[in-house]
Amino acid sequence: MKLTLKALSLAVLGAASTFTFAEEAPASEHTITGNIGVFSSYNLRGITNAPEDKNLALQGGLDYSHASGLYAGYWGSTLGYGDPTELNPDNAFESDFYAGYKGAITEDLGYTLGFTYYYYYDLGTSDANGFETMLGLNYKGLGITAQTLLEDTTWGNTGDTYFLGSYSYGLPRDFTLNTKLGLYYYNDSAGDFIPEEGTTETFGFRHFTVGLSHPLADSGATMSLDYILGGYDRLDTKQKNKVVLGLSYSF
Repeated sequence: MKLTLKALSLAVLGAASTFTFAEEAPASEHTITGNIGVFSSYNLRGITNAPEDKNLALQGGLDYSHASGLYAGYWGSTLGYGDPTELNPDNAFESDFYAGYKGAITEDLGYTLGFTYYYYYDLGTSDANGFETMLGLNYKGLGITAQTLLEDTTWGNTGDTYFLGSYSYGLPRDFTLNTKLGLYYYNDSAGDFIPEEGTTETFGFRHFTVGLSHPLADSGATMSLDYILGGYDRLDTKQKNKVVLGLSYSF
């Protein structure tokens, strides 16, 4: 009996010691996440008249974050403009490399400082590549960002700034309501690739997007449906309204 009690005591102490060590184990300072998805089209910043990919777009990314607030990541998408030409191929690919810092002002209010480099593979020209800064504020489910182009490219002039407000709200049965409002400031002076007459507007409504998303059980996959209410581009051309379907997986 004494031997039995002693063995039980040692087992209890061992288990308690194990639980103590488990509780005291520090959380990792490094976090890596990823995502991959397929979407019915890729409409960059509400441009629906000439989508970046008018066919099924395969997209994915990888993100790293540190407990200090530093982050870095990569995001890529297939491109398919239709009617391929030497400067408009259907086998091109967009790669976005980004990094920055995320900090907290209060428990609910945070900010982001970062930059992005856009690189287009097999587009037939390097003039579309360029750097962009990103400034952001977030409060609970609300986010506001401003992304400013730092150099002239085929798709924008230095100083062009895209303002985006986004809000997500949880609905019953695990649905999520997602909304985005995009506005644009256009530098109307002549750029290296966009002449002065290529810009008639300096500020305008770009798009409003509203959609629903829902997880597929516990698979890690999410289905989404977005409706894009098209705004106007730098030439004041009205963009079409459009529905975009998506299926994505996060890991």
